[in-house]
Amino acid sequence: MSIMEDVLINAKSAVNSVGKKAGKVIDRSKLRLAALDIRSELSKKYRMLGKVCYEASKTGKDYSKGIKQLEADITELTDQLEQIKELLASSDKRIKCPECGAANAKGAVFCSKCGVRLSEAKPQDEDDYTQEELLDFAEEIMDEDDDTV
Repeated sequence: MSIMEDVLINAKSAVNSVGKKAGKVIDRSKLRLAALDIRSELSKKYRMLGKVCYEASKTGKDYSKGIKQLEADITELTDQLEQIKELLASSDKRIKCPECGAANAKGAVFCSKCGVRLSEAKPQDEDDYTQEELLDFAEEIMDEDDDTV
């Protein structure tokens, strides 16, 4: 009977551990989806702003109220996106660059975006990163490339 009890205890422990990990993955996925939604909405607002500015220039009409509202919307969405990025970075235990605010892999010595020295620590070997960390880092770099286009 004691062997069965040990097996049950170990199984419960494993299930709890997997459940916690799955919860973290789901939370991170929800944050990533929210960030994608906000980026999409930002893109729409920027297009609308461009159209309003074009019409104002073309027709000479005063669209300043509409422009101010779009500016406020863009600022609010940008702030929300930054908060989500910070939550994702903190859940990854990433290092935030003091200069540009970019999230960098833990153990990084230099910022991957601006090149500022992050710490005096020695860089980690590539083998020290988990596969998920490497994939997340690659995804961040691809997102930064998308933002610059």
